[in-house]
Amino acid sequence: MSKYATLLAFALTLITGVQVAQADVACSVWEIEASSAKDPAMDAELKPLQRKLKKPPFASWNVFHRIGAHELALAPQQVGSVTLVHGKAGLMLRDLVTREGKKPRVALGITVDDAAGKRVIDTKINVDVGDFFLVGQALSSDKSQLVAFTCKQ
Repeated sequence: MSKYATLLAFALTLITGVQVAQADVACSVWEIEASSAKDPAMDAELKPLQRKLKKPPFASWNVFHRIGAHELALAPQQVGSVTLVHGKAGLMLRDLVTREGKKPRVALGITVDDAAGKRVIDTKINVDVGDFFLVGQALSSDKSQLVAFTCKQ
């Protein structure tokens, strides 16, 4: 990191009380196939997402199977990508911010391309460290792909 960037981060900390972290984070990307059936089913490893999957818009389905899991280590402003069963996902750690008395937050840039290589999702989000963010796309009339992202320090 250049001395100017270090000075800027220090000045922001003094002025706002918000600390811009320079550390790497470990991110997980889970690919989930969602559908509806007479009998609900959810893979045991999806338990951390259970509450989110029972709320709209994800409550439209009642069967969830994790079909892929990937790990990425990212530094600020670094981009990583993973190949999914149904396409490709990109993740950029835009920022990691620690706030006095509050949970740290990650600012992420997220892209998802379908199996044909067409960009179907391109978004930026801010989420607490350790929390999941989900995006989805239809695969067919009865199946959808959900992609869950989470990052930890």
